[in-house]
Amino acid sequence: MCSEYNGIQVFLYPTTLLYWISSTSILLPFTTLLSVRMHYLPLTFFGVLLIYVCFMVLKIYTCIFPGPHKHYPKLMDEFYNMVIQLHLVLFVTVLVLMVYYILSRFLGYFYRIDLPLKKAVMFFFRAYTVLLILYYYLKSMWLQPLRERKYSQKRSTLLVTGWISKNIWAAVKYTGMMAIVVFAAVKLYLIVISYFISPVMEGIRHLLGLKLDIELIPISGIGSVLYNLFMLAAAFMLSNLLFYPIVMLSHKLNKSMHPMKIKQVPDGQN
Repeated sequence: MCSEYNGIQVFLYPTTLLYWISSTSILLPFTTLLSVRMHYLPLTFFGVLLIYVCFMVLKIYTCIFPGPHKHYPKLMDEFYNMVIQLHLVLFVTVLVLMVYYILSRFLGYFYRIDLPLKKAVMFFFRAYTVLLILYYYLKSMWLQPLRERKYSQKRSTLLVTGWISKNIWAAVKYTGMMAIVVFAAVKLYLIVISYFISPVMEGIRHLLGLKLDIELIPISGIGSVLYNLFMLAAAFMLSNLLFYPIVMLSHKLNKSMHPMKIKQVPDGQN
């Protein structure tokens, strides 16, 4: 549920998350947060950010370790370094958002210039999450052949960078093809949801009288905020689980197109 580029579909198309949440229960919490319970909005935002960071840490884990980490003690330093780098990027991103927020308030108060704060923050958040997931996936795909031959992260990166500098056009084509495959896979997932999963769930509801949607509760305090965040995380992981078969098929396609021919490269431990 966290491997490869899984998760990108939710940030590209939030409807892939909202399919699993009851439409009648989703309106009240969100409208309440934007009106009478606005003081819980920062908590909700940082809660969503925390869920995303935990998800990205798990994604890094799946990129670094081929199995349980206790069997690969030499890879722990690489894992910690990548987690630290993730937090550095996140810290810079939060600073940029804070500066934008202060600037928008300053211009609005003194010069009556209204910057699109809510829309800008939402757009920036979606762009940030999508690009970060795509970056980790594309990087892991480039390094994967060397990593499978037990080369270190640093050495693999240096070798790939050297190869790309000598084969720029091939590198651009492969990176572009990987991005196209990713976005095509997301579109395919939307079609599967619309024409297969959603009708099946609707039929189960009518036949068995079961309510399969995830329910959110009205915002009344910190407990309700935490509950709704947990439900959103559950819906997110459910979306990833159902997206996983498409991810694996497209991942095999991307792997087969890798332009680096390293079958004759000696094992990294030799």
